[in-house]
Amino acid sequence: MREHRDSVTAIGDALIARLVDLEPIEPEGWPAARVEAREALDQHIHAVVSDPAGPAWLTTLAAHPNDMVRAIAVRALGSGRDPAHQPILVRALSDPAVNVVQAALEGLTPQSSDTVFDLLVTLLNAGGRDRIWVERGAAQRIAEAGDPRRLDVLAGALGHVHHGAAHDIIRALSRAGDLRVAPMLIEHLRHRRPGRFAAAEVLGNLRVAEATGPLVDVLRESGGVQALPVMEALGKLEAPEAGPAIVPLLDHGSPEVREGALLALNRIGGPLVTPAALKATDDVDPVVRARAFRVLAKHGDHRALGRLAAACDGRHVHTALTGLVRLADDSVARTVSQVLVTTTERRVRKLAGRILARIGTRHPLPGRDPDPLVRRVVVWIIGHRADPAYLWLLTTALKDEDELVRSRAAAALGRITHGETLPLLTEALRDPRPRVRANAATALGRTAPAGLRALLAEALADSHPAVRSAAAAALRASHAKPTT
Repeated sequence: MREHRDSVTAIGDALIARLVDLEPIEPEGWPAARVEAREALDQHIHAVVSDPAGPAWLTTLAAHPNDMVRAIAVRALGSGRDPAHQPILVRALSDPAVNVVQAALEGLTPQSSDTVFDLLVTLLNAGGRDRIWVERGAAQRIAEAGDPRRLDVLAGALGHVHHGAAHDIIRALSRAGDLRVAPMLIEHLRHRRPGRFAAAEVLGNLRVAEATGPLVDVLRESGGVQALPVMEALGKLEAPEAGPAIVPLLDHGSPEVREGALLALNRIGGPLVTPAALKATDDVDPVVRARAFRVLAKHGDHRALGRLAAACDGRHVHTALTGLVRLADDSVARTVSQVLVTTTERRVRKLAGRILARIGTRHPLPGRDPDPLVRRVVVWIIGHRADPAYLWLLTTALKDEDELVRSRAAAALGRITHGETLPLLTEALRDPRPRVRANAATALGRTAPAGLRALLAEALADSHPAVRSAAAAALRASHAKPTT
């Protein structure tokens, strides 16, 4: 056992000596050699940290004269968050070397953070560009601590911490969801403190409605990408009064800001959205144009019909059709019919079919299209319209070579009240494909003609279980219908 311990420390001591000897020497190529020596020591220390002989040796290294060696040892001791090693990490928080303090912060447990909470606050507020990572580590440990002051400390620190620590504080305050920090965050806005943009993000995440006015004031004074978190916060608050302050940013020189303005208006809604999005569909930036079409699809009113219809022959066709489904206006029937017969995308074809089914226009549907995928959608549309005017097309569809066209035609006939549907469905019960026969049986159950049991006699004894099941269900459905 002693030989093993001596071996562990001997190898480690040799690696330490190599690193330390390289430090004061600066010939050409020295940085690479030092990096290699540091990586070798780091690998050895992390390999022995779980070895029975490792912790005792590492404890001695935590007091080594070389700060790099101390930092590596402290980081290794903290890697497992072992309570036995926490006192060493706590002592390392007062080390004069920044890299050692940073290493200690990485391994502190929430329990240890509670015991040194005031020291963590000091480290968070110390400032200095050389201490950015210390600042960030302190913020993370404060967020994990159980001290009741932690959220107030983090909120107050937003006014001076660097970007990385501010990001961690934003995340911690947002996750905590404690509205008691809102007044302090609003003060950051009102007094135009450096942390006001980070405060804006938290206020938006917390949905603090009282922050709307101060956020609008900050937005009017902000320029460039600084405005993004403020606009995002106003969007999350869905504050209509923020719209007039956001609209001018649609002319900003940065496409990122213009897109951010569209995103905020998209969430807010209201009368300003459609004109703003219509204007942005002519933006020079393709990302902004794409965003504008998505906003129109969600919020656009009758003023957007022409622009959405025009977009149906371009890359934004899917987004445009999404908006046209919502608007469901007869005026776009011809355009959508053209999309239906020309597109090669299934999702686009499906949307075009939904529009044509919803608008219920008498505009002629494509008839005998050579593409069975188109014929399937056309028959589906007729079924949803339940329009006897297209009975002739369903009659043809029942003889189609495509099984799904025939199947959907049978289903569509069940939604149409007409004297000619009964012989057509009776004929469909003899289709060679069970899917068609089953749909015909279901359709007969919908229309519930006299003598239904006799009509379904063969279907009830069909060789395919799906047909038999559909026929039995059709009979039950007809019996359940109220008599008049």
